[in-house]
Amino acid sequence: MFVRDLRRFFFLFSFVPFLSFAQHQQVEFRAFADAQQVFIDGYFQITFTLSNGEGDNFRAPNFGQNFVVLEGPSRSQSTTIINGYVSSELSFSYVLQPKQLGRLTIPPASIQVRKQTYRSNPVSIDCIKSKPKAPGKKGAELFVKAEVNASKAYVGQQIRLDYKLYTRVNVEDYNFVEESDYVGFYVEEIQRPDQRVREEIINGARYNSRVIRSMALYPQKAGTLNIEPALLQLGVVNSVPGQEEDRFSALLGAEIKRVPMRTEALQVNVIPLPPNAPASFSGGVGLFNINTSLNRTEVSTDEAITLRMSITGDGDMKRVQPPQLNLSDAFEVYEPRIIEEDAGETEGLRVARKTIEYLIMPLKKGEYELRPEFSYFNVQSGEYVTLNDYSYTIKVRQGKNKGNGKKGISGPGVGMKEVSSLSRQREPWLASPLYWLVTLLPLMALGAYVLYQRISAQRASLTSLLRSEKNARKVALSHLNQADSHLKTGDSRAFYDEVSKAILGFLAQKLDIPKAELSRSKIRERMQEIQADPGLLQRLESLLQNCEMALFAGKANPEAMQETYSSALEVLTVVEETGLKGGVQVG
Repeated sequence: MFVRDLRRFFFLFSFVPFLSFAQHQQVEFRAFADAQQVFIDGYFQITFTLSNGEGDNFRAPNFGQNFVVLEGPSRSQSTTIINGYVSSELSFSYVLQPKQLGRLTIPPASIQVRKQTYRSNPVSIDCIKSKPKAPGKKGAELFVKAEVNASKAYVGQQIRLDYKLYTRVNVEDYNFVEESDYVGFYVEEIQRPDQRVREEIINGARYNSRVIRSMALYPQKAGTLNIEPALLQLGVVNSVPGQEEDRFSALLGAEIKRVPMRTEALQVNVIPLPPNAPASFSGGVGLFNINTSLNRTEVSTDEAITLRMSITGDGDMKRVQPPQLNLSDAFEVYEPRIIEEDAGETEGLRVARKTIEYLIMPLKKGEYELRPEFSYFNVQSGEYVTLNDYSYTIKVRQGKNKGNGKKGISGPGVGMKEVSSLSRQREPWLASPLYWLVTLLPLMALGAYVLYQRISAQRASLTSLLRSEKNARKVALSHLNQADSHLKTGDSRAFYDEVSKAILGFLAQKLDIPKAELSRSKIRERMQEIQADPGLLQRLESLLQNCEMALFAGKANPEAMQETYSSALEVLTVVEETGLKGGVQVG
């Protein structure tokens, strides 16, 4: 029950920032083929998908010249919520067989959405001759490959790294055992990669390929940066001699064989940004856009103006600093502050947004022009680009504040001798040392009492904290002991339930996260704040994701359960030794 409720928290709170992006998703109509190459006697599926819109009057392209339609159209419609991201899709699918060799192109299809016509992208397929199989010779049944969408990039530019699985056998699951440290990169995992299965022909053999993980890499320095090999463990379904493999064999209790796989190392050539950047350049590299708003255009010198600038782009947003405003000395601009930061994904790339607020105080009456600017380096054109969102005309009238004049002290002068003489004659009680001693003594006693109370409260808080840590450790060990019992009896759901409780309960106490706010994104955010080891964070996220998937799918593989138990013990030990505590990393 605990984990089920917690999964609800994950869905509700983990990716709330992405919802703002989902609400502004544009209508898209795209075509996708599940194969890049196909034999002349083979076939493939082409799908036309409308996203985030209600369409009608779908018109398919003319397939007759190059293809035979074996099946279709098949229509499907769905609305999905993945990690808080809401999307709707309407799809039309066809199964086609090529008529001739060579590179064949499928023209765009069309559909109408709110009386506007959308056209899909054209899709090209390479049709090749069927290669006869050499008797007794068999190629690799599966392999894993790391691929980047750019081997040459600028500092701060986003590079997408895909880990792709190529297989000719049934693979039930996979696990990243060891991953690159990505030295020289700032890294964010892409939460919604395109994981559709494709057919690819490698060295004459047909493989099913699928992206199993995508990362957004942002190089932080120029030079040659290395991406070290990743080590994975694949759960391959053992085939029964004389019996053809099928996709349901894993569900029928077939034996799962653990197969280690390693990707090849990659190199990325990172080049520095060109010189002569404009004065308004503040660190953006990639493709960006801005949107500004002003709360008022007519003010007095007693009133402040608030300007908001939202910057959206696919580059390294943490490098982007608030741009300077080009204003005359008729205005005073206070230090800008960042009021919102969020991120989402589109077309396989990570897109971030940063909203900056400027407080502007007019000093002189008159009419002025405000034209906010944002400059970034466009990686496609190789040039610096300056965006001017909008020009504002500000009318300033004189307020009550007339100027910077200082108020003086007026009145008849009094000589120093007269004051001294008057003091000596009266010798008032209020001026005597005894009066101040009597007055301040109770205040000093009160201050000492308050200080004592604070020290006592700190000691009590520390004692309570130590007691809480000890209790959290006991609870975590109790859950792991229960998990060990379920491991021995083979009760997979109860096992993964107890492992999840152990990890999440321990992390909530260590990172000082209230249960109402507990989520994977909150854990990631808090550990990044304390600059925890990225490798430890990756292992924690992988472990939690594995438990979620196992609970959802009901996996009962003993080897996988034993591996999860060992990993949980190891990770909790590392967390305990690092001394993570409430936003501060000790030791």
